[in-house]
Amino acid sequence: MKPHDIDHLFLQLVDALSRGVVPEVVFRAPGDTHWQPMTDIFETEDTLVIKMELAGVHKDDITISLDGDRLVVRGHRKDDSQKKRNYLQMEINYGEFERVFSIPPGLDPSSVRAEFPLGFLRITLGRIPPKPVVIVPVGEGKGDGRG
Repeated sequence: MKPHDIDHLFLQLVDALSRGVVPEVVFRAPGDTHWQPMTDIFETEDTLVIKMELAGVHKDDITISLDGDRLVVRGHRKDDSQKKRNYLQMEINYGEFERVFSIPPGLDPSSVRAEFPLGFLRITLGRIPPKPVVIVPVGEGKGDGRG
């Protein structure tokens, strides 16, 4: 890592904190062109929900894959501008994005669903129902009681 990389990371952190962004979402390795959409992850009684802000992304430009305990969301937000612009402020990310999530145990991979209303990608995974406790009755037994 070069000294100017530290300065760049520090400026990213200051900017993120001033906007209320969680720092783990902000940092990118130098040269990494992928951006990371803002994401909420929460649980309901019977599901895990991953909600991503993807305004301006077409649903056909999103891929979701589940491999073991890793859920990967990839996609692309196209810059629709046809002309060069002189930006005074630019906060919207364009280009490729990717997020990788570790899925906790106890979720059913076959239950994964995704919907994309109003620019928010919502991925849900259902929980595996807990196995009932089996009560084993103790019988009288047959034998002489020695073992």
